[in-house]
Amino acid sequence: MSTVRMSDYLRRDIVNKFEDSHQKSNPKMELDATRGDAIYNRYIGPKVEAAKEAMREHLGDIIDPDAMFSKTSNLTCLVPINYTSTSSAYEDEDMTSETELEEDYRISIPLSTERAVPMGVSTSSYSSSMEHLQYTFNRYEDADLNYLCECVEYNSKVKAQRDIAGHKVNMLLLKFTTLNQAMKAWPALSKLVEPEKLAKVHEKQQRKRKQEQQKEMADQVVVDNDLNKTILTASLIGDE
Repeated sequence: MSTVRMSDYLRRDIVNKFEDSHQKSNPKMELDATRGDAIYNRYIGPKVEAAKEAMREHLGDIIDPDAMFSKTSNLTCLVPINYTSTSSAYEDEDMTSETELEEDYRISIPLSTERAVPMGVSTSSYSSSMEHLQYTFNRYEDADLNYLCECVEYNSKVKAQRDIAGHKVNMLLLKFTTLNQAMKAWPALSKLVEPEKLAKVHEKQQRKRKQEQQKEMADQVVVDNDLNKTILTASLIGDE
């Protein structure tokens, strides 16, 4: 069996593949755009034209009301979220998770198509610019928004679990100097290793197995045909 060193690159590659496997086994919840459409139609859509008409009536002689609106395919909303995150840790230290309430978590709500929304003005000491507004809808009074918030909370928890599991895999691999050692201790690891690395690990083992098979075949032919007796007899005659 050829020896494959457990390099930093190999270790990171294995950890990445493990985390990919974890994500496939624990897919995140997608934020449903139809719920975003419902939120838009409930709070914004019906008021856009009314706002434009009011601006035309009162400010139409000095501004273009249409310039105060833009189209977007998502809404930014500030909501309370119980967000789960992991603590930073050194490679040889345990990683932990913690769930904390973030009162003004910025969530991006997808829409199925671009919709008109009012613009706000962002100012700094150097300049000012138009930008999309951030909304403060009440998640606990809106079933669609609350569902999207629960998706975000679930996804943060699953990501934290994936990060912790990946960190544990990394800590485990740090205990081995070769891939061979790691695979003997954890056979399922082979599912996370590139084929060429596996081929190298099994190279000598396969060669040895072939040699054993060839010997078994030769032994059978020799026994079946009494070949050793012929050679031994000829050798004894020659010695005489």
